[in-house]
Amino acid sequence: MIRSSLLFDAVALPYELLTRHPVWERHCARMAEELPVGARRILDLGCGPGGSTVHLPAGAVGGDRALAMLRRARRRMGRVPLVCLDAGALPLREGSMDAVTFHSVLYLLPDQAGSLRETARVLRSGGRAVLLEPQAGHRATVFGLARALRSPRWAVTAAFWRGMSGLYGRHSAQSLWKTLEDAGLRVLRIEETLGGLGLLAVAEKR
Repeated sequence: MIRSSLLFDAVALPYELLTRHPVWERHCARMAEELPVGARRILDLGCGPGGSTVHLPAGAVGGDRALAMLRRARRRMGRVPLVCLDAGALPLREGSMDAVTFHSVLYLLPDQAGSLRETARVLRSGGRAVLLEPQAGHRATVFGLARALRSPRWAVTAAFWRGMSGLYGRHSAQSLWKTLEDAGLRVLRIEETLGGLGLLAVAEKR
């Protein structure tokens, strides 16, 4: 399997074009609603071309391992801080962050458990991890893509995302819940999103 950072370096432009869709953007913005009240120290992990970071409050930092993605994010967001980083070894102090967001990122990481432990380490007590991930299962594929067909352009984006996540793996609500809890995070809720194609998870540092 191609390491995800190398793949996304190669496809940064088409990825940005596919994800600059109102449905995708709306669900990026939805994640910002789950942040702790008054959150300002926020890391958008795996920020890609900035579609999720741009919706976060002032003070947010975008981080990604793919340099081509960071260059595209810079074009979109101007002076928003961006950093090249490894999700498994975050260059942040323990308890220093109010929130860490992952939009369609966790499934791409080779060490999901280690990355979530790093997330838990850098969150303050009561800080939140907010994730949007592809949902596992045939039902999610069939019903999610059927709903997406109402908008042909969105259907193309949804099919691309479904194909990518099929290569790297997807979580069910149960497996995502367990993965977050095992990393030291307390899950507040997990719900379906993107017409059933995805899961929105909100967890906090104990």
